[in-house]
Amino acid sequence: MNSAPHDNAHAEAAVWQAMALFSTVTTAVQVWHAASERRAGRDPSAQEAKPFVRIYLHRAAGALQAQFMQLQAGLVQAERAEAEDYVAALVRRYNDLMVLHGIAEHLKVVHQRLLSLYPEVPEALVEEARVMQQAGSTLLETGDDAFPARVQSFVRRGLLFTGRLHQAV
Repeated sequence: MNSAPHDNAHAEAAVWQAMALFSTVTTAVQVWHAASERRAGRDPSAQEAKPFVRIYLHRAAGALQAQFMQLQAGLVQAERAEAEDYVAALVRRYNDLMVLHGIAEHLKVVHQRLLSLYPEVPEALVEEARVMQQAGSTLLETGDDAFPARVQSFVRRGLLFTGRLHQAV
């Protein structure tokens, strides 16, 4: 069923507005969470107590794995979509970018907290967290046709990383 151009423009504007609002709320929640963590004495930029860090990293491994799987599911769904309309493609890309942003932010904290455990954790794992965080941030800036292939590679690497992280803590 084809909608009138006016309806498509209205739908597209509504989608953009909703995505902007969601991004704003997501950012506000992240800032609030970081501030509450610091008030509670948990600052990932400083050395933290090893028992807390191990619990955090154990949970983070599972959360990251779920985020990588969510990203993978989005890629599979996009492959199966035949003549996907513009608004659906826009929402799909937005979702991918939000998940990537969450992964990159999560990896930043994981890297900082792994440093609190070093040298009890392998140096290669600490470095891999840093490299993965940078790769996720770089993907956020990728807007070309190679985006799906790059995300696929990032997901594979991320799932291997979460497995090693889970074993290390």
